[in-house]
Amino acid sequence: MLLAAVFLVSLYSLAFEVLLARIFSISQWNHLSFMVISIALFGFAASGTLLSILDSRKKEWINRFAAAESTSTLVLLYSCSTLISFIILNKLPLDYFRLSLESIQAFYLFISYTLLAIPFFFAGFIVLAAYLQQPEKTGITYFASMAGSALGAVIPSLFLPFIGEGKLVIILALLPLCYLAAAAVIKSKKNIGRRSRIRTMIFPLISVCAIGLAAALLLTPWGDALVSVTPSPYKSLSQLLQFPHSAVNSSVSSVTGRIETATSPYIRYAPGLSLKYQGSQPVQRSIFRDGDEQLVLYGEEGKPETFGFADFTLPTVGYKLVTAPKSALLILKGGGTSIPAALAAGVPELSVIHESPNIARALGEHYKLPTIAENPRIFLKQSQRKYDIIHLENWGTSLPGSAALSQEYLFTTQAFEGYLDHLSEKGLIIISRKLLLPPSDSIRLFSTAMQVLRDRGEENPQHHLVLLRNWGIFTLIIGKNPIQDRDIPINFAEKLNFDIVYIRDMQASLANRFNISELPHHYLAVDRLTRHYSEKRENQFFEGYLLDTAPQDDDRPFPGRYIKWDRLGDLYRSMGSRPYSMLLSGEVVVAVVFFEALVVAALLLLLPRLLNKGKKEKVPVAQKLYFFSIGAGFMFVEIYFIKAYILLFSNPVVSFTLVLAGILLSSGIGGWWSQKMGRNAVIYSLAGLCPMLLGIVIFMEQILDYLLGLPEILRYLSALLLLLLPGILMGVPFALGMRSLLTTPLQRAYAWAMNGCASVLTSIAAAGLALSSGIPSIMLCAAAFYLLAALCSKNARSGKSQAVRIT
Repeated sequence: MLLAAVFLVSLYSLAFEVLLARIFSISQWNHLSFMVISIALFGFAASGTLLSILDSRKKEWINRFAAAESTSTLVLLYSCSTLISFIILNKLPLDYFRLSLESIQAFYLFISYTLLAIPFFFAGFIVLAAYLQQPEKTGITYFASMAGSALGAVIPSLFLPFIGEGKLVIILALLPLCYLAAAAVIKSKKNIGRRSRIRTMIFPLISVCAIGLAAALLLTPWGDALVSVTPSPYKSLSQLLQFPHSAVNSSVSSVTGRIETATSPYIRYAPGLSLKYQGSQPVQRSIFRDGDEQLVLYGEEGKPETFGFADFTLPTVGYKLVTAPKSALLILKGGGTSIPAALAAGVPELSVIHESPNIARALGEHYKLPTIAENPRIFLKQSQRKYDIIHLENWGTSLPGSAALSQEYLFTTQAFEGYLDHLSEKGLIIISRKLLLPPSDSIRLFSTAMQVLRDRGEENPQHHLVLLRNWGIFTLIIGKNPIQDRDIPINFAEKLNFDIVYIRDMQASLANRFNISELPHHYLAVDRLTRHYSEKRENQFFEGYLLDTAPQDDDRPFPGRYIKWDRLGDLYRSMGSRPYSMLLSGEVVVAVVFFEALVVAALLLLLPRLLNKGKKEKVPVAQKLYFFSIGAGFMFVEIYFIKAYILLFSNPVVSFTLVLAGILLSSGIGGWWSQKMGRNAVIYSLAGLCPMLLGIVIFMEQILDYLLGLPEILRYLSALLLLLLPGILMGVPFALGMRSLLTTPLQRAYAWAMNGCASVLTSIAAAGLALSSGIPSIMLCAAAFYLLAALCSKNARSGKSQAVRIT
């Protein structure tokens, strides 16, 4: 029965984690969800810490928590705490971006951390109790935990299309209560007297009924307000709904995002529209993903005659540079003006790509155009077609800086190579983005184009480029061949009051004419960059520039990441010395959270030693390092594959689900297999794992390139198979180590705490490593920690005789 409880709470813990990622992606921002989930996982470590403290004071505490009676209570507390913490969290007025303005927000942040940790704390107690009660069967316990977790990772993707995020949390919280009912029935059958049987059953049955009734109330319309998840007030959907007569007409949830369609008489979305335009805009309705990434559908039925406004938008200059374009590929992730622009330009053959099937379907139905629901990189890898125009729309989040941790593979050097390979001889690429100060995104994209064109053998890559701006956006034009007719963009800019940032043989007087700033910052930065490139000393420009604007490849696909730590003070002063501005940076968030996590981890690991009373049991340093290292190595491998697979599956939650399901299940098999092994297998599994991980990171670029070309079902199966062998080997060290390297309950509890703290610290550190050193560095760290574990394993085994009672 205890193994059943382990399976159920492990299942829900992972399902809850996936749902939290989805919930905070909607209600907050990606980097805040990462922070809260990471801190919440300290609950697992805290269970080991508390049990270590209790063991030092009264030995019977270990037996109490390992007993079957305590397990029922822990399961009940787990379900109760999950329900209560979610409801409170969902209504907590937490506003991370007001931390520097309102001290109460720090209290709300602390409450959110604590509430999230409580369910994981009880779940950790249940799993740890199984290890303590049956130390000779750690492999079976490990398999039950990992198999439950693997299933829990998949469950949200199956049920989210039918049940909203909040209601699914409530329903899944009831699953562990099945254990209470079953345990009560089994125990009542063992009691002889009728009175004893009733007394045994009454408490768990009343508890189950009470919680079931509470959950039923929450699932009714009256309770819907308590569990519905609303977007952050800073997101574009929340801002739109502030206007009268604005409403959400439809909503569809899935593991890839919540898709909502909204209508309002106040939607006036046309980025890059010239102030010279005097006409009216067509009727518009918007589609949002997770409350942001606004995509607008123009016109009642997408009729081209209503799209005259598009001729006055900044990206239209690209359509004028191509003589009679016959085909265009429109890659959308938000926005929507590229379709009216292409239709107004009279392009006869249009292909539209959006990675979301729901949004792609809506676009096709509205405009009566062929749409493709696919990762654009996969589509280009598998397609041989050439286009006269490739138009990218990806405007980013509505709050600048909030996507600094997000991976995006549309703007890397490999992506630009793919675009150029799919252009006809007269073809060009159009990219429009938000204009930022200090100049950053525009400089990076310009330098990426320069780098790729030069690598393709172009002697003067700057002759292939045109860069224009207005007060809020810029448009970069990249030609497959040099752009000859300079008069078209110059006349276009003058007619519609746009400013030229770069064009071949440009005069400085063309910059900063209409949308005037104190200095032509973008022109000056691009001018310096082109001169450095022409002299082949571009690295000097990137090293001396305030921000990190160097081209990015698929190993570091973070287009919102710009901070240089050695220039942080200069950046802070350039932004008015306002602490608020730094909170918008994902890298600063990672650093702050890592420091907080380090303090909490140190506290959890030192408390058993500080609060021990009377006799103390020494836990060998080798054992501590061993379990910390395998916890760190395991988490580094998980996060490496999650980040690497985003290129394949386009969505981080899909990658998260597949990797966790694959690695947890295969590591559970490894744990089961370890039940038949001797303790020498620890070193053998680690010795095989280290070179395997190094081989994966060396050949991963070629592997991913091959997988991109496979059909969808083979892509998923191949990605799972790649996880199988390392996952099995990763399951052996912990399960076998708990059985063969440890001898006392205290050692097992402390090893559990070490492993939990390592998992949280490395999950945060991995985000920083990916930002600064690239995704492959995560796997190198995993191999290094597993090597450290191998070196510690011999002394950890000898620790069996060293763990003695001392006064």
